[in-house]
Amino acid sequence: MNALTPFDTDWNTPTPFSWKRAFARAFADMCYVLLRTSGWMAMTLLATFGVAILFFLMLGDFTAIGFFSQVANLGTHFVAADSARRAVFGDQLFFTFIVAFGVVALLRGKLLLAIVTSTKGTRHG
Repeated sequence: MNALTPFDTDWNTPTPFSWKRAFARAFADMCYVLLRTSGWMAMTLLATFGVAILFFLMLGDFTAIGFFSQVANLGTHFVAADSARRAVFGDQLFFTFIVAFGVVALLRGKLLLAIVTSTKGTRHG
């Protein structure tokens, strides 16, 4: 092995195209974190919807008929209300949903921290 082959050089040796490799790696890392964070957000949102469903299940004594009775009762009162009360109810519902999302996000915060600050192992090859 008299001639240098591409495998004889260290992978950290600067080359004219090393900035492209560094940019590509940074872009790949950014995409990875973005995908993991969006997955975390989606699961947190689904968990928040689950909390709302659990609330109506609790109101209905954890039975299907009770659950749908409570949802129908809410729908009937919402349709019968005037537009000002609907707007107020919509604002209250939005605020409650944001608070529930915040609580679920706080409970899942350690996972988000692990996603954002994830460290990769040593490079293999």
